[in-house]
Amino acid sequence: MKRIVLLIITTFITNSLYAQDLEQLEKEITATKAGSIPISQNQSKLISLQEAIEEGLRKNYGENVRKFQFQINEINYKNAYQSFYFPTLQLQMATTSDHFAENFYRDPVTNASSGKTPTGFIGLGFQDYTLFNWGKDYLDYLNSKETYRRQKEVFKEEKRELRLSIIAEYFNLARLKKIVAISKKQLSHTSFIYRLAKEKLSLGKISSQEFLQVKALFLDSHKNYHESNVAYYRVQESLANLLGDSPGTVYNPTDVLKFNAIAIDINDTRKMALANNPDILDARSSVQSSRRTYERTLKDNLPLPKFSLKLGSYQRLFSNSGYEDTYQTATGSKNIELAATVNMTWTIYGSGGLFNSQVTESSYYQKRIAELTLRESHREVRVANHLTYSRANFLERQFTAVQAQVKNARRVFDKAIDNYIASKTRFINIDNVLDELKNSSVAFENTKYEHLLEKLTLAKLMGKDDFPGEKFDNLVER
Repeated sequence: MKRIVLLIITTFITNSLYAQDLEQLEKEITATKAGSIPISQNQSKLISLQEAIEEGLRKNYGENVRKFQFQINEINYKNAYQSFYFPTLQLQMATTSDHFAENFYRDPVTNASSGKTPTGFIGLGFQDYTLFNWGKDYLDYLNSKETYRRQKEVFKEEKRELRLSIIAEYFNLARLKKIVAISKKQLSHTSFIYRLAKEKLSLGKISSQEFLQVKALFLDSHKNYHESNVAYYRVQESLANLLGDSPGTVYNPTDVLKFNAIAIDINDTRKMALANNPDILDARSSVQSSRRTYERTLKDNLPLPKFSLKLGSYQRLFSNSGYEDTYQTATGSKNIELAATVNMTWTIYGSGGLFNSQVTESSYYQKRIAELTLRESHREVRVANHLTYSRANFLERQFTAVQAQVKNARRVFDKAIDNYIASKTRFINIDNVLDELKNSSVAFENTKYEHLLEKLTLAKLMGKDDFPGEKFDNLVER
């Protein structure tokens, strides 16, 4: 008997304490505005989509590095251009050792070969200038020019990739902010139903089992609310990295994604993708370079003479006997000469194969691989264009259905909650209605965002910053 009384007392105390915890939890929830983020306004950073894009393009680490890489690319091309079209003029200077410390030991016999006065020269000199070598230097120059041209395009593509990534991550954060608001609203609904169930239980209108089910729903909503907050703050760090902000920066997005169906035709997207897709442009550039390299390899394997011009150098020689001005193109000669030379080596046995055949074959296979890569890139872009466009169309139809589902779920919830207050419906029906309202609202936000991702993917495939007639910067609700 004592055990039964003790058990009843313990259960009563535990339930009382647990009820107090739930009541305290309700007070905390009620004190917070529905849909707000639990963080001080002084700690969060209000930011619009335009501000996020501008800040990211200005402060992003990769974008700042690209500015210097752009200059290096310009310098490399300038060197290649000047090396091919103009002779190289150099300022040259050289001296022997200068023994300036006379207080060190110096034996006149042992050190007789190293004089006390240095000798040397200073002057201007031209390197031998190649006039004609059967187009081999020109092929190298064209490859350097192709690398320069393609690298400039890559810089623009990487900047576009950054901008589209910022747009995607910004609206991802805005989506999660909406989901936090949805979870908070769900928590408010379940809190109201929980308090109503407590009153009904005290009046004996519901069973204790139904009350415990309501309590479980309330606690589950509270857990889901915190999970949505965790997801929201997890994305903050990713956006901070894109914008070049310090770790721990918390953003409060002010813009909401606007749903716009794709207006461009799939045939137009395919044409633009085949003309501007970065993978195709890479493969196309690789084909051009590999063909020139193969042509250069074939010419390198022939005994072709190289014609060069010896322009010489002007030097002032100095020594302990004074100085002397000289001009010469070669040792003992002052004549400007046009020379033809042949410098050729063939492998008979060993690395490179007979008459360098393995070198030639390897270059040919590299050319064929580049051509196959270009063909495969065309195929992959066609497939990706078709699949991405199809997914976007499917999401547009899904959005229409989800939009209607949300409106219907709200009407059903309003009717169901009135019936539950009047004890005309059971809790199980309310539970289903709440799930439907939350799931449809979350699906609405997810569908909008997934549709945006497909549009951004399609823009990347097309090699475009925006769709014709539609700027992604303006996809915000006014």
